[in-house]
Amino acid sequence: MKKTISLMAWIALMGTAYLSNGQAQAFRNFIIAANSPTNPKMGREAFLLLGGEERFELPFWGSGRALSRGDEVIGEGYEFNFDYEKNDLYVRHLADNQEVVVDKNSVRRFTLYKGTDSLLFVKSIAIDPQNKTFFQLLAGDTQGKVALLRLRSAKLIPVNKNDYMRNFNGDYTPHYQNSITYYIVDAEKGVKLLKNPSKKDILAIYPEASALLNETIPGKHLEEVQLVAFINRLNSI
Repeated sequence: MKKTISLMAWIALMGTAYLSNGQAQAFRNFIIAANSPTNPKMGREAFLLLGGEERFELPFWGSGRALSRGDEVIGEGYEFNFDYEKNDLYVRHLADNQEVVVDKNSVRRFTLYKGTDSLLFVKSIAIDPQNKTFFQLLAGDTQGKVALLRLRSAKLIPVNKNDYMRNFNGDYTPHYQNSITYYIVDAEKGVKLLKNPSKKDILAIYPEASALLNETIPGKHLEEVQLVAFINRLNSI
């Protein structure tokens, strides 16, 4: 059962003596919901038991950084994960092993480190007027000329109670179906939504850049890495 604690009670529970002044202020600025996203008794396997990488960005807690609305940064002394089902950022304070769900209104952007990759998540008021949804920024910048963002959503697949093998093996791990939506946010052309982007789709948005498109994507098939390269080259013009 999830346990919700008021902000003041949570701050008292945390014990800000563990934190530097800046870190304590950061915590007060953008963490208000002390809903435990995992059952502490599950330990290291918690995210795996709750859907693993079908639902979360990382199979376990990982390193990262988060920037609050007040420009405070937390990173060292914390671990992070992201839930694609609820579009929630989870933060764990290592000093006392407390886990929280970050208030979306108070965090501007965050980065998760996955191996050698840095995954940057931002908001876009052009896509989401309520400014609550986190998108992965693949290219450009939301305040610049052109930005490419990706929204990944995970939906729980209803359990088939008649699945003999799962019942026989005692496999009660939830499974999720993922969908990807791309958004191009262009300062002049507005927002373009792309479910399964093709080269033809990109050409329809940027007919004036056909030569650059063909140079960047010589074949007919469009890979995400090629789309990222094209948007980056657009921004460099």
